[in-house]
Amino acid sequence: MRKLQQYKQKRNFNATSEPSGSENDSKTESKNKSLKFLIQYHDATRLHYDFRLEWDGVLLSWAVPKGPSYNPEDKRLAVQVEDHPLEYADFEGTIPAGEYGGGTVMLWDEGTWTPRYDVDKSLAKGALKMQLDGQRIKGKWALIRLKNSEKPAKNWLLIKEKDQYTKKTSGITRFKTSIVSGRTLKEIAKADEVTAPANPFDKIDVQLAKLTTEIPDSSDWLFEIKFDGYRIVAFIENNKVILRSRNQADYTAKFQDIADDLAEWATKRSMVLDGEMTVVDETGRTDFQALQNRIKHPNSGELSYMVFDLLALDGQDLRQLPLSERKDKLRDLLKKAPPGIVFSEHVKGKGQKLFDYAAGLDFEGIIGKKADSLYLGKRQSDWIKIKCRHRQEFVIGGYMKSDKDERSFRSLLLGVYADGKFVYSGRVGTGFNDESAAD
Repeated sequence: MRKLQQYKQKRNFNATSEPSGSENDSKTESKNKSLKFLIQYHDATRLHYDFRLEWDGVLLSWAVPKGPSYNPEDKRLAVQVEDHPLEYADFEGTIPAGEYGGGTVMLWDEGTWTPRYDVDKSLAKGALKMQLDGQRIKGKWALIRLKNSEKPAKNWLLIKEKDQYTKKTSGITRFKTSIVSGRTLKEIAKADEVTAPANPFDKIDVQLAKLTTEIPDSSDWLFEIKFDGYRIVAFIENNKVILRSRNQADYTAKFQDIADDLAEWATKRSMVLDGEMTVVDETGRTDFQALQNRIKHPNSGELSYMVFDLLALDGQDLRQLPLSERKDKLRDLLKKAPPGIVFSEHVKGKGQKLFDYAAGLDFEGIIGKKADSLYLGKRQSDWIKIKCRHRQEFVIGGYMKSDKDERSFRSLLLGVYADGKFVYSGRVGTGFNDESAAD
């Protein structure tokens, strides 16, 4: 993602609807592939045109204050800016005030371009010549880099070369509307003033499952795989996302990739999702230790948000709907979600078969939920969990000092909460390497 690093650093994708984008690692140079070009009219701090050329998996970009001119004597300043993702070629809308590039963006022209010489060598030399075939801009054009002391030099000139399209005027002033929507800048801005209805709540107590060994043999129950991760509730509203744990801690920054994907996907819809944040290993199992490593080292694994409930949508509180209805709405909602946002599938009845399947693959267990259960935000018998493997979470209440200088501690003192009281369970001093002991 090196080419888009600057683009991503300048933008908060929880606030802007601009695409977060991905790089295409393959070269776009091909005799059989048409290269895109586009021009966006941008009402930011100052009105200007953004000139973009597809190359090497991104959009090379220049800001042209006065726009292109069909008059070869008009040498238009073009300031090179950060590369943009290819998805930006479809972007038209309003970037919120206060964000980088805040203002309205119109797709002013689009088409294809053909380099007249080797692109990489031309860019290095500072003289890129091309043929443009757009709806409003056509013919031979050149980008010439100005010689100055700035390194890297960002100031170029966009010049029309003489051909059958040459004019004595700029030839662009009559074009005031979008090439795709037919809207003016004001119409685009007005349409974007429409905001999503506010979520009916911004904090909840999560629904919890009771531990049991009995699996109901009834089609009145829905059964899901139990994931081994962090319980996360996503609050999405007007392209902003907050990810909260079951204890109301804000985990947005720790899982920023998922927050960005949710914001871009949800666009102007508001919703509250309940699910489990996980890292899935190569065998298809969720790996809790890998998730903890991912929090410490963000590049160590891919996150998957396993979404199993929809609590609010477009301003409506859905918690009093039966679970089966909530899950039907959720499945439809997530059909076009990004790869990291996953609908948690279920089976109707057949709990024992699902348990045997989960045990055979060494999954943690299964969750059973009554199909007509409401979301009450507490632990109750309408939701149950049956574990294939058993694990106990302990609280570290203290530690014993080590009498050896090279050891951080001799042992950790552990306890659990039982009936509201903190009870000492024992101590553990093995299983730690130098790094985990120091932590």
